[in-house]
Amino acid sequence: MPLPREEVDATTPKYLRDKYAIVGVGETTYTRGSGKTTRALGTWAVRNAMLDAGLKPSDIDGMLDYSGGDSTSATFISGDLGMRLNFYMDVVGGGSSTEALVGIAIGLIEAGCCKVVAIFRSMNGYSQVRIGGTGVRAAAPVSGDALHNRAYGWQSAGQNFAPTFMRHMYDYGTKPEQVAMVK
Repeated sequence: MPLPREEVDATTPKYLRDKYAIVGVGETTYTRGSGKTTRALGTWAVRNAMLDAGLKPSDIDGMLDYSGGDSTSATFISGDLGMRLNFYMDVVGGGSSTEALVGIAIGLIEAGCCKVVAIFRSMNGYSQVRIGGTGVRAAAPVSGDALHNRAYGWQSAGQNFAPTFMRHMYDYGTKPEQVAMVK
């Protein structure tokens, strides 16, 4: 019989303490020119995470992933592994997407939508699309928001955020040494 939990305000971080865990990590071989599609790599990684956690495909009922137009959809990965999902979400995002997806997974479980959520990221940075605009993406036609960014050579996160930092330096007198401390 579990010990009774003290009443905790559900809107506080303390409410979530010791309630959720990341139980499986799946990786593929780190290599240049994998010769595999992002779909194959993603399926391999999620399968490895399930093995690490001792889960079966039927145990997972939610899947989240993020990409910058350089990955594959959760629907393909879940289908390849024989999963029947209650919820999936493919997010277009960058480096801070991982922790956001962990929060979304907790929300899905809290809301009763899912019991177990897999999160993955799959990419071929060397041979396909890479941050900074090399590979396939560099040769792609420019459209949409990229019409503004590419005109100034902005392709990576650092290049895109630089004007914001410059404005902060101007408005608040922030010194370059202080900006350099941001990690």
